[in-house]
Amino acid sequence: MVYFDVGFETGVPIGRVIVEMNGVMKKNLSELFVKIARGDFVHPAYEKKIEYTGTVFHHISSPKNMIMGGDVLYGNGCGGCAPVCRKIFQESNVSSAVPNTRGKVILLPSDTNPSVFSSLFYILLDQSGPSVVDGCSIGDVIQGIEILEQIVKDYGTENGRPTKKLIIHKCGHL
Repeated sequence: MVYFDVGFETGVPIGRVIVEMNGVMKKNLSELFVKIARGDFVHPAYEKKIEYTGTVFHHISSPKNMIMGGDVLYGNGCGGCAPVCRKIFQESNVSSAVPNTRGKVILLPSDTNPSVFSSLFYILLDQSGPSVVDGCSIGDVIQGIEILEQIVKDYGTENGRPTKKLIIHKCGHL
């Protein structure tokens, strides 16, 4: 399991979200997600630790009821760290159609190769929409879903640009 302590950039906490990993089918991606959450992953090209602590939720969409994060480089959705470490982020035999299920945590594939995944992830908060394409489900939110729903309600927008800067204050492996 992985936890995210979420809050405002000012340091004010909102709450904790706990994700149960699904490592049976996507073992490499689940393990990698946990390593990044713990801060144990050293990016081979940059030779620096890559971690989710301190990253922002760069996309909070109220119409789609989802939150995106994991941009460990730029904080705007353009800096997932997959393309330069293909062997580490690669997973074969992964279906790109993920049913829209409340609480699913999904890693995003590279734009150029659907079997190469990024550190970017999104969390689905609604079951009523169509299936989500282009992603790999690696876990489910088992605690704190109401925190994420409140974030979408209070700070989500039509275009996904959050009205407040929300960050992952701390994260790790439970």
